[in-house]
Amino acid sequence: MKTLTTSRPPALTNAAPPPSRRGRRPARATAVWILVGPYTLFLALFGLAPAGYALWTSFVDNGSFSGGRDWAAVFHDYRLGDAAAHVTTYLLLWLPILLLMVLSLAFTLHARPGRTTSTLQLVYYLPGAVTGSAAALLWLFMVSPDTSPFSPLLRLMDIESATDALSGGNLIAVLTVMGVAVHAGGWIVVLYGALNALPKDVLEAAQVDGASAWRTMWHVKLPMVRTYVAFVLISSFASGSQVFVEPTVLSTSAPGQISPTWSVNQLAYVYATQDGDFGKAAALSLAMLAVGVLAAWIVITRTHMYATHPSDSR
Repeated sequence: MKTLTTSRPPALTNAAPPPSRRGRRPARATAVWILVGPYTLFLALFGLAPAGYALWTSFVDNGSFSGGRDWAAVFHDYRLGDAAAHVTTYLLLWLPILLLMVLSLAFTLHARPGRTTSTLQLVYYLPGAVTGSAAALLWLFMVSPDTSPFSPLLRLMDIESATDALSGGNLIAVLTVMGVAVHAGGWIVVLYGALNALPKDVLEAAQVDGASAWRTMWHVKLPMVRTYVAFVLISSFASGSQVFVEPTVLSTSAPGQISPTWSVNQLAYVYATQDGDFGKAAALSLAMLAVGVLAAWIVITRTHMYATHPSDSR
């Protein structure tokens, strides 16, 4: 006769309670401050403090309140209108070409990955590895028929010297080509990295639904990297509106063709160095800062750059 033995159920052990949110908040706050703290410090020391000092300088002359005379003098200077027109024309020509080239080449690299992708990224990035002054010197040789490898083409266009290449409206064209060559490569690498971080399942779902490469790029990839595109636009606008080195260096090879106050930044430099009027220089610099902040605000609000929920970007 078999006897039935009852087994005692295993004793229940109390599981360790999950860490409370109160315990996790200090750790997260510490990590946030470790990451944000250095940037905040540098922003205060090298951004907000100089801007505050410039604001004080623009309203105080020899220790007394000037009542905004420097601001009025800057906006009544006839050279400001010409400089602003030059920079505006340059931005209207350079920014669309830059964005179009960056987007097209980055999307092309991402759509056709292969062994040559890394090589092409390096080739695109190399022109941007040089500074603006070095690039300007390089382009002096490129636009001079005596030293340029494109001298037959330049002579066909009735350009016999660097002075001819930089005279009249040719200067903006040269600056546009130079700016695209210098800045496009780095942004292509940045945008290509953003495209590589896109979820693979989303791209595969688009292919399963029968979306073409163009529709996938326009309706799937581009909306998902819009924050990077907005960042490229803001940074490029700030860089282009403060153009200074390129026209200054190019003017050395074309005496009398390029005004020393061709750009707004050059005019501020003339105020500070040649005229010794730091109040006007500070006022003009702050006006440029205000234009840059306004442009950044428009881009951020129109593109919903900091939207954290899909419904926020509609």
